[in-house]
Amino acid sequence: MSVAVHLRRPSTIIGVLCTLAICAIAIDNLVFTDSLMQTTYHRTQTIWVVLGLAGAGLVAAIDPVYVRRVGMSVYFALNILLLLVLVIGREINFSRRWIELGPMSLQPSEFMKLSIILVVADWFDKRRATENWRLRDLIRPALLVAIPVVLINREPDLGTSLVVAAIGGSMILYEGIRGRSAALALIVVVLGASVAWETGVIRDYQKGRAEAWYQSIVEEEDRPRAPSERTQAEQALWAVGSGRLWGKSDADARQSVLRHLPFVHTDFALAPLCTRFGLAGASLLFLLYAGVVGWGLAIANRATERFDALLAIGVSGLVFWQFFINAGMVIGLLPVVGITLPLFSYGGSSALTVLVAIGFLLNLARRAQGRR
Repeated sequence: MSVAVHLRRPSTIIGVLCTLAICAIAIDNLVFTDSLMQTTYHRTQTIWVVLGLAGAGLVAAIDPVYVRRVGMSVYFALNILLLLVLVIGREINFSRRWIELGPMSLQPSEFMKLSIILVVADWFDKRRATENWRLRDLIRPALLVAIPVVLINREPDLGTSLVVAAIGGSMILYEGIRGRSAALALIVVVLGASVAWETGVIRDYQKGRAEAWYQSIVEEEDRPRAPSERTQAEQALWAVGSGRLWGKSDADARQSVLRHLPFVHTDFALAPLCTRFGLAGASLLFLLYAGVVGWGLAIANRATERFDALLAIGVSGLVFWQFFINAGMVIGLLPVVGITLPLFSYGGSSALTVLVAIGFLLNLARRAQGRR
């Protein structure tokens, strides 16, 4: 029986439509930014989205047992690729994140998000607990998450390392951790962050971004500054605010502060949308993301198998945390860390990763519907 026959639940239909809508709006946004920069990124992204949708359909149709069997092997292979990236990776803007494959580039850190979801879900599924976990019992899953986090941060790519850590953390919290252990874990994280800040694990430019964000909150500068004098975060915030409620025409948007904002097709892709469609357009996009995340949480809530629930939580965490960090960065709630908006920003590896993750949700929805 075809996959589509099993996908009749309203939440699944809403989740799929929200995913497709985000992809469509993203391509339109790239068409605009291409006209701004005289580039053709929207064409390449369209190809990646089509490949990603095909990958999602393939993942939705296969037996998850096969995916679980190769999960740990893929995890080790991706860690090796992360090591290779540090040695032979392509350097862009002082970061080594990509491995050249002919005319294309592969970003292993993106696919590590999927791998973390699979290996952490598999680990917990094989070790059933009758009560909340103690901290010492979580050392192994924490190490599974920590190893790629450290390697990704060495590229350096703080944004992706934070997302990978947040995905693993979300799955661990879903499993349940004792109150005293949770408090101790929080202390360890705070102390670890302090040590990372003082020892240079967090790079100087990353510290500068955090400090600039902090100063923007605690201080106000009366002297008006030209767009060329503003930081990336300030330029993004001006671009977002310039759209007001309903946005500007494309002609007016091209003459706005967007001309001075870098990475409008990747990290700051949300800014052009807000300039063109204002608060109304941004709110619609946020609702679409809420539809995707809500779909994943609904699947986790209905799941009868522990692995299925953890897989759905992991995918929901992937979409939510990446959206939350990027959107928070663009609107000034968080410091700039350099991370794409899922399915919206330009990036083949990112689009493929998120769409394959959506394929996991389709697989879970198909099997749940088939058991009815």
